[in-house]
Amino acid sequence: MKVLWITFWGSWTKPLLRQIKNLCQLEVIIPSEGKSGYHSDLFEEVKLHYVTFPAGKGVYIKMNEEIFSRYREIIDSFHPDVIHVHGTEKNLAQVQNFVKDIPVVISIQGLLSGCLRYNSAFLTKADMIPFTSLKNCFGHGGLHEAERICKRGVYNYEEDILKNGRYFIGRTLWDKAHTKMINPNSKYFIGEELLRPIFYERLGQWNLNNCVRYSIMMPSGYNPLKGMHVAIKSIIYLKQFFPNVVLKIPGIPKKMLNRKGIRRLLIGEEYIEYCKSLVYKNNIEDNIQFLPYLSEEEMAAEMLKSHVFLSCSTIDNSSNAIGESTMLGVPLVSTAVGGVISILKDEENVLFVPSGDSLMMAYQIKRIFDSDILAMKLSKAEIGLACIRHDRTKTANQYINIYKQVQIK
Repeated sequence: MKVLWITFWGSWTKPLLRQIKNLCQLEVIIPSEGKSGYHSDLFEEVKLHYVTFPAGKGVYIKMNEEIFSRYREIIDSFHPDVIHVHGTEKNLAQVQNFVKDIPVVISIQGLLSGCLRYNSAFLTKADMIPFTSLKNCFGHGGLHEAERICKRGVYNYEEDILKNGRYFIGRTLWDKAHTKMINPNSKYFIGEELLRPIFYERLGQWNLNNCVRYSIMMPSGYNPLKGMHVAIKSIIYLKQFFPNVVLKIPGIPKKMLNRKGIRRLLIGEEYIEYCKSLVYKNNIEDNIQFLPYLSEEEMAAEMLKSHVFLSCSTIDNSSNAIGESTMLGVPLVSTAVGGVISILKDEENVLFVPSGDSLMMAYQIKRIFDSDILAMKLSKAEIGLACIRHDRTKTANQYINIYKQVQIK
């Protein structure tokens, strides 16, 4: 069987491609916004045959014949039995409008239309006014950048992809609901995701005796949708009980944190400045650690040192960060949103929190801090769940079976 993958997200697709490459004849197309070598090092490591080309802003508009011509050349030379497109956040899956004799199956990652109403993350323009830079005023960056991207994507390509797709792969009730309500005649398959190798190597290694008590790790906080401001507010409540509580927030560049004076007014990021103001106003500078981008080894190490992993997104489908934390066994507190509610079970392998509720978030974290029994119970259940959800052999076979089914006429 010959399978052509089209993907934009190299680091997240690599683990799955590594598993299925020996089960079929595989070729990968990597269109990129930037230079031609985008993500090529990732695929060379897996020893995959790939083709990459700079698509520029052509990934953000409705696909036309000129854009498709780059794909057509590769399709015609490879003659795949199945085309697998990873994600609907860009226009890649619109190849289905130009290919009629080859089944096209589309993996759902996030859904722009499903996220659109949540992008402000309970914040208003009034909240941002004191922190808005000139750059933000001209529509670059800022709280509503994600909203603008979502709107552009929904109207340019995602609506067309969802309405006209025949075959979709998802893994949550949330993405299935969106797919089937928009396109009742489509066929939906379950296909789990695989995680980065370091998290398999460190399966179940979290331990109460080795973690730093009263420390909390969350995913990158750059996007307001990830709820960094809500997490920071929860620390204000927690500090009453645990003066040494620490929240670690990766993915915030130091140069962005250090913009002051005229530079902040010209090119500052209003959301980052707003979050910094919460920290200073509430005197919790010693309780917040802004970390740079972390490699997978560094991320795993920081998670293993944490007492709690916190996922506070306003909306999410199937968070890779949650998958990685469950693989390690870090006690988990998460907002009950989107696809997360069909993956995790409250009081069994997670403590759920209403989205945006920093008080309840603090209380659920406090429960884990107060009870080693609860922490260990959650950790054990998470590891069991992760071993089932992210099993390498089982997941690779899921995809091969899907490819076989869509070829049946």
